[in-house]
Amino acid sequence: MTIRLAMWSGPRNISTAMMRSWENRRDTQVIDEPFYAYYLNQTRSPHPCFDEVLQSQSSDYDTVAQALSEGECISKVQYQKHMTHHMLNGIDLAWTKNLLHCFLIRDPTQVVNSYTNSRGVCSVEDIGIKRQYEL
Repeated sequence: MTIRLAMWSGPRNISTAMMRSWENRRDTQVIDEPFYAYYLNQTRSPHPCFDEVLQSQSSDYDTVAQALSEGECISKVQYQKHMTHHMLNGIDLAWTKNLLHCFLIRDPTQVVNSYTNSRGVCSVEDIGIKRQYEL
């Protein structure tokens, strides 16, 4: 039986470092931002590598959700790195009911400063802080 761990984070956090440590475990499969293409396809947000992301993964929400909750996994642990802002309002989160959930939370002031320094502007939607609270 596979343990499916959903790690929820906003941008400008330690989520990538956490993911890198999990991917060094022999018993763990890592999935990096599986809803990124869905998010970009729905919002048309001008993110780096926009076209490459859309070409590299499914942008169909239901297909991705089904694979993450019921799809085959050959490892004891499946570590799913999720960005809270990729979970758009109104989506069905029933697929998450059998996952273990962890939340990476950083002081929002530090997130805003870091995000603004990186991207130039920052909105509540960009950093997913409200969505993380809802989740």
